[in-house]
Amino acid sequence: MTGMAGSLRLVVGLDGAGRCALREQYCSQLHRVLQLIPGDVPQEGVLYVLNPTGGVVQGDRLDADIRVEAGAHAIVTTPSATKIYRGDRFVAESCTRLRVAAGATLEFLPEPLIPYSGSRYAEHLRLDVENGGRVLLWEILAPGRAARGELFDYEFLGLRLEAREGGAVVLRERADLRPSREPFPSLSLGGATHYGVLLAIGGDVQQLTDGIREDCGPLRAGVSTLRGTGLLVKAVAGGASEIFGLFHRVRQRALSHWTGRPATPLRSI
Repeated sequence: MTGMAGSLRLVVGLDGAGRCALREQYCSQLHRVLQLIPGDVPQEGVLYVLNPTGGVVQGDRLDADIRVEAGAHAIVTTPSATKIYRGDRFVAESCTRLRVAAGATLEFLPEPLIPYSGSRYAEHLRLDVENGGRVLLWEILAPGRAARGELFDYEFLGLRLEAREGGAVVLRERADLRPSREPFPSLSLGGATHYGVLLAIGGDVQQLTDGIREDCGPLRAGVSTLRGTGLLVKAVAGGASEIFGLFHRVRQRALSHWTGRPATPLRSI
């Protein structure tokens, strides 16, 4: 079994009336894009990207390229978690490139990633932001199907993240997790089961960082500033809802700082 290949290409910009619009759209097999939903202001639009097969199987290859042009505000999310199914031989792979022009805003806010028992998956995420562009993205990692006792029973999970602002690398991370063979030490998660990372670029990074530290409250979380205007939030918890709660508070703070208005709801549009 060698899996399937899927490609996604989206360009979000403004139409002649100054409204957010899909200027280019291409998708095949493993990607489907629902229609662009108008946001709270004309330049804002919400896009749901889904996998019509219901999950990722061994050997699948998913490639995505999303670009946001000046003046547009794109909110890209998914309707459900990304499920990674068991694979006995081949690694499934996802490669996503996000490009944000000066004066553009991108929110990339997927539902959690759930690697099932025996799964093998590598994810590559590259972000390129021009000076003056704004980005907020997050990812939440679940431990597997807890109800079936599959906590940390996947074979391999590779996570690669690279972010550039104004052409300069501001963040590069790599993790290779093999919990079925190399159990996590207690210092990694302790009693927690879920892990989340949020990256924001744009605005007054020190002002945002000070506020976000207040948002963390008692949650086990940390905030780091990056070179340029970026910051990184990492959190661990006993469930996804705790991390989502923190990340939604951070989103509200960032959008208020960037635009002077509340963040557009993701589920009630």
